[in-house]
Amino acid sequence: MIANTSKFLWIACTVAAALCITMSTASAAGPANLGQGYISNVTGSAGNCVFSDTNGGGIQFWDVQAGGTYTITLSNVVDCDQGQDSQIGVIVHNSTGGNIYTLANQQSVGVYQFTVTLVGPIGTQCLTMPIEYCTTSAIGVPANKPGSGFFAQDFNGTGGGGHPGHLRTATFDDSCNLTGLDTTCSGITCDPSSIQVTKFYDFNGNGTKDSGENGLANWPFCLTSLTDPDFAPISHTTGINGTTTFSNLGPGTYVITEGTADGTWTGTTNTSTITIDHCGQQGTAVFGNYCTVPSGGLTLGFWSNKNGNKIITSDGTTTGTGKNLLQGVVTLLNSCHLVNANGGVHTFSTTNGYADFRTWLLGATATNMASALNARPSPMST
Repeated sequence: MIANTSKFLWIACTVAAALCITMSTASAAGPANLGQGYISNVTGSAGNCVFSDTNGGGIQFWDVQAGGTYTITLSNVVDCDQGQDSQIGVIVHNSTGGNIYTLANQQSVGVYQFTVTLVGPIGTQCLTMPIEYCTTSAIGVPANKPGSGFFAQDFNGTGGGGHPGHLRTATFDDSCNLTGLDTTCSGITCDPSSIQVTKFYDFNGNGTKDSGENGLANWPFCLTSLTDPDFAPISHTTGINGTTTFSNLGPGTYVITEGTADGTWTGTTNTSTITIDHCGQQGTAVFGNYCTVPSGGLTLGFWSNKNGNKIITSDGTTTGTGKNLLQGVVTLLNSCHLVNANGGVHTFSTTNGYADFRTWLLGATATNMASALNARPSPMST
């Protein structure tokens, strides 16, 4: 068992950087070089809404959010090298924020995919954005020659609709229901989300928080992001009930890493990955630990002298004369339902709790076998 928070071995926080590429818009007027390829699908990253919509003339648009990250699929791209190239140049045209130049990767013959981020929110890529594919490049710059390729068509449900295909910025509610067109480039607004973390003593070691299994206080956790390279790691410590909450989170994928303890603590897991995929989402992560009873347990004499006192008290860690038990020690002892010599369950407390613990420990006799077994060489180890 670990009894002193200073003995936690902190797991280093690591952040996986996500690739953020830029995206674009342009005029809705139809280009002369309309290609055979069409925009067959658009998907948003976590929390970025998308909707297939039509304008007043029945022409299809892919409605998206300024500032969002999207993966676009082009199909029937057979008008340059019969769709055999492993990569093709792509330009997402944007008269508002400037064109975006990138490369699309082949998924199968004539099918290509690329991911872009509409830089936002205000005054950048927004409004309507036609996509030109199979564009040519200058040295060192991908696909940066507008007009050198073909403009992708819209999607009629089965193939090309015969009109230029566009991304178009729109506004959405927290459930990604379309609420209108984003004509002011206002970008993404989102109610903040949160993740509540629970740490508990898994008394029976089954990996599930069962009734009567208490939370563990003062246990450290770190939150990092897999999708936001600018997200700074956040460290929290559980409160008296064994919980802590990471608040004001935006959409994305997060990793929660727990600090580990030495001694005989065994964790059911050390990390948890949670994806926030809609605004206002309340995520949860539960970590359970149990304490084994292997060799290395120390004697009644150890825990009743200054050496044991240093480990399990919060105010005597240098002198061995502490009076107050650590909250984690009290939580563990009470979860074990230890009994007195008369058979009654003994309740431990933090304030001036060491004297009570020492009296109980040294007072165990064979008069009550349960008490004697409770006081056998302890599973607590340094």
